Amino acid sequence: MKTPLIKMFILSGILCCVPTPAESQDKGKSELNAGGGMMASENAFSDAIILLISALINDPEEVTVPGAAWSLSYKYNLSERLAVGGTSVYNPSPDRWIPDFAINDRWKRRSLTSAGEATVYWAKQRAFQFYGTAGVGFFVKRKSFYEVQTETEFGYTFQVTPAGLRIGDKVGVYMELGYGYKGVFSGGLSVRF
Repeated sequence: MKTPLIKMFILSGILCCVPTPAESQDKGKSELNAGGGMMASENAFSDAIILLISALINDPEEVTVPGAAWSLSYKYNLSERLAVGGTSVYNPSPDRWIPDFAINDRWKRRSLTSAGEATVYWAKQRAFQFYGTAGVGFFVKRKSFYEVQTETEFGYTFQVTPAGLRIGDKVGVYMELGYGYKGVFSGGLSVRF
C-alpha cells in the first residue's frame, strides 16, 4: 500500500469537517462538535452480525471497553428540522470490544473514518435539542505487528443514532446513543456559530 493514498484519505477526512465561510450564511446555522464515543465499530455491518450470532449461540461474554473513538463533526442547518454535515472519527483501538477480537493478540490497530451525516430534530428549542442522526462513510483501518508486518483494510461503514441530546445555546454539551463508527455511547462539546 502506498502512503500517498493513505494521506489522501486522511486529508479528505479532515477537509470534510472544515467549515467554509460563505457570505450568505446566516449566523448560528453552523455547528462544530468534538467528542468521544465508546464501543465504536468501523466494520459496523459485519460486527452487528457477529454480535447477533454471538448473543444467540455463545454464552454471554464480558464486553471490554478499551478506550474512546475521537470525533470531529460539522453540521449546517438547512431548515428548522434538518441539518447535513460531515464527520471524521479516529479510533486508536478498533475491534477491541467485539467478542471475537477481545483476546490480547499483540496486533496494534487504529482507524480513521470519514462520513456524511444527516440530522433530523425531533424537538428543538434555543438551548435544548433532541435529534436523531444517520451517516454513511468509509474507513481506513491499519494494523501492525511490532512494525514488522502491517495490513491496511478499507471499507464502508455507517452510524445510526436515534437519540441525541444537545444542551446549551452558543456553547453546549451533547450526548448520543446509537451504533456505528462513533460508538454506542458518545458525547462531547458543541459550538454554534
